[in-house]
Amino acid sequence: MQLVLSSEHLKTRNLLTRYLNRTPLMIVSLLIVLLPAKFLTTPSDSIQTDQPAPATQADAPEAVQNSAELTLKAMREKVMTANPLALYYTTGGTFGLDSVEQHASDMTILAPQCYWLDQRGNIQGGIPSSTMDAARQSGLPVMALLYNQDFSRRVATVLLHDRHIQKVVISNLAEIARKQDLLGFQLDLENIDPGDINLYTRFVHDAAKEFHHEGRMLSVAVVPRFLDSVPGQWAAAYDYSGLAHATDFLTLMAYDNSGRLGRPGPIAGYNWVRNALEYARIHVPTDKLLLGIALYGREWRDDGSSLQARTMPFPETRALLNRLSMTPRWDERHRSPWFEYRTSGTVNRVWYENARSIQEKLRLLDQYRLRGFAAWRLGMEDPRIWSMVTAMRESQTQAHDDRGVTGF
Repeated sequence: MQLVLSSEHLKTRNLLTRYLNRTPLMIVSLLIVLLPAKFLTTPSDSIQTDQPAPATQADAPEAVQNSAELTLKAMREKVMTANPLALYYTTGGTFGLDSVEQHASDMTILAPQCYWLDQRGNIQGGIPSSTMDAARQSGLPVMALLYNQDFSRRVATVLLHDRHIQKVVISNLAEIARKQDLLGFQLDLENIDPGDINLYTRFVHDAAKEFHHEGRMLSVAVVPRFLDSVPGQWAAAYDYSGLAHATDFLTLMAYDNSGRLGRPGPIAGYNWVRNALEYARIHVPTDKLLLGIALYGREWRDDGSSLQARTMPFPETRALLNRLSMTPRWDERHRSPWFEYRTSGTVNRVWYENARSIQEKLRLLDQYRLRGFAAWRLGMEDPRIWSMVTAMRESQTQAHDDRGVTGF
């Protein structure tokens, strides 16, 4: 059946058809009026968000610099407010990184001994990525060490007698610090010719000036000395006063009281450490002084014709005691543990540091009003020290909050 439309129906249909045909054009016109111009000019394959426009090539260096400055500011703030300042050494690699991951809250600075000067005055080495990753994940500022290769006197002499080499070394250290986002460096030059004492102090002053100009820190590790006059000794080339004046702090390496080449004895005898502090506090403001603390032990083997020594981490010492079913002795004078055993005609004597002996030294921080301590080195420690360090930090934090913030 065919439907027949009236004239009125035909008129209505024609009007409706014309309207519908024009609707797309009307919608487009309305969109043009209402939508922002930047939306309509955006390529179809791009996505616009509410985020700021990406930085241009000219803006990028400034953005990176601002980010680095904020990071450096945060690192300095962490160090300046730490009480006590707790610096922990590592030698790179994975050894000791478990301690970083588990106890970072009790650390202020991670100090990897990873850069050295060679015989031509060139900087060698680098911080392993595993060490940097652990520090960054834990929010720890990194202060790398620079030492003279093998603690060679010749290497130190080449540096200190050539101003051009010194300028290059300082410039390269500053560049490394910038690229690695380091808090700074600690200089650990040892076995320096005693006659070069003033040259070393001048070099440290120049390096500190460069680092401080960039807002970074410079510190120096020094060997204990007990007299003003120590000709020919390992410690003779350190002008404590001059070095302290230039740098942010000094680490007093109060260990190796009995070294590998000497007779068996304490690693850091209590009275020996106190005597080192007595001299140091006369020449160094104590709020710039860190007490170096050993975490290791040493075993001497005497077969009657020769004496050999080796360094032992605490876990190895504990395992040896367990294997021998021995109880260590306590030397009250040196406030240090030790034990002795025999094997095949050889007398073996072990002196070491444990939580008890380390606690004796940490108590000296309050007695001498020291800035903090520097522990050598992670991975060698008695694990019981961490609860002790945590308790000390928490008590100091409470006392610090009660009396207000003080400067470095």
